[in-house]
Amino acid sequence: MNQTPVLIVGAGPSGLALALELACYKVPFKIIDKAHGPGETSRAMLVVPKVLESYQKFGLDKTVSAWGIIPEHAHFHSNNKRVASLPMGIMGKGQSAYPYLVTLPQDEHERILIDKLYEFGIKVEWETELVTLKQLNEKSEATMSHQNEMETEAFNYVIGCDGASSQVRKQSEVDFEGETYEQIFYVMDAEVDGEIAEEVAGSFSFIKDYFALFFPLRNKKTTRVIGMFPPDLTQKKDLSYESLKPRLEKAFNIEIRKMNWFSDYKIHARTASHFKIGNHFLVGDAAHIHSPIGGQGMNLGIGDATNLGWKLAQVINHDASEKLLDTYEKERKEIAEFVVSTTDRMFSLIVGNKSGNLLTRQLLIPIFGRLADSVRPFQKRLYTLLAQLYISYEESPLSQGAASRLKAGQRLPYVDSEPFEFIREYGWQLHAFKPLLDEELQREFKHHKITAVHRKWTDQARDKGFEEKQWLLVRPDGYIGWIGSEDQPDELLTYVKEWLMK
Repeated sequence: MNQTPVLIVGAGPSGLALALELACYKVPFKIIDKAHGPGETSRAMLVVPKVLESYQKFGLDKTVSAWGIIPEHAHFHSNNKRVASLPMGIMGKGQSAYPYLVTLPQDEHERILIDKLYEFGIKVEWETELVTLKQLNEKSEATMSHQNEMETEAFNYVIGCDGASSQVRKQSEVDFEGETYEQIFYVMDAEVDGEIAEEVAGSFSFIKDYFALFFPLRNKKTTRVIGMFPPDLTQKKDLSYESLKPRLEKAFNIEIRKMNWFSDYKIHARTASHFKIGNHFLVGDAAHIHSPIGGQGMNLGIGDATNLGWKLAQVINHDASEKLLDTYEKERKEIAEFVVSTTDRMFSLIVGNKSGNLLTRQLLIPIFGRLADSVRPFQKRLYTLLAQLYISYEESPLSQGAASRLKAGQRLPYVDSEPFEFIREYGWQLHAFKPLLDEELQREFKHHKITAVHRKWTDQARDKGFEEKQWLLVRPDGYIGWIGSEDQPDELLTYVKEWLMK
């Protein structure tokens, strides 16, 4: 049997993002998918700034932004009357180099990732399905089927990026705890005429028995519409586009001129009991699924891939301790549980049939929209949540050191007045506001591939929580690993030797 360090099962956005992370660190791997080829439907469509930050090192931040659409506003409608508008284009100013959200169909998103992977000389092995998986001490044997031929290979690590029905999760005997909601939803991409679809904006529309989300797609010629089937159609089990179309046109004062894609589905809220089982890992929908409210699912999966990718690469390349891999579940499972529970509460409030849910749709959501329309701190907080910039790992064993304002485990704050460009998420970096003169530290940094970043002390840096004598050792995914001062070189070296051993 041949042996490759890593098997990635599943070539959706999470699997492709993980593949790019490994390729960046020159880690050999195999990526398989049982599908015949890349996806051909739009599916997940929102790309958030946290993902764009992780794409910067590949140059894909610009590609995704150029291929996608950047909505200028998110409008709130109640009974077909606009009650508030959220200024999407300015909400994130000063928080990220990408102060916006991008809508990009998943098939186009995947194509961008596949093309970049091809530049590394790597191709997805399509029509290849994982059949069995056996964990044998430090290795795993994976039996795969390709065109009715079976092949068994040994791998050091197997990563399940294979969706909600993950074979890796099932073969690893991991529970997928949660529930399935009774409501049935529809999603369609269509050419829509009507006031609600005219602008380059997202629209949330609420009517007594209906709610729907409208977003521009594919060069503004197509509108994504997501909503819940009316109760009477659900009762009759009539889930056809033909029955739904006249209802939507009448309810939202629109004309659906052409339907390009339509699907019905149920929503699940589930989290795997473990994200790491020996040398098997779960990423994306294989580890967590939840309501699409807020567009967090695909982005959360790419975040999983980014978190795991650099850790796996450093261990395989003998640049870090094996215990680094244990921090993956600690860091990402807690975030997933938060997102699942939060979207679950929001979903229940919006779609329920009780009188309280009707009150939420008719009164509280418009109030929420008006707050978002006019209150800057509210806008800032909402952007932070949507953009996934709130994510931090302060309780992780990887987060060490202390400071008065910033904390280890937090995302490195963005300072837009910086007079230079550095890649936010690429390799370990030591950020300091004074030149690094210690020769022993310089040798250690070179040995451990840590880049010293000399930053300029500015008023904005101070306002963001930095201190002039501060040292920040930043992880390859843009989070602060160790924080201290220039007077603590021994503590810094202790951290480096603990985690970045060779």
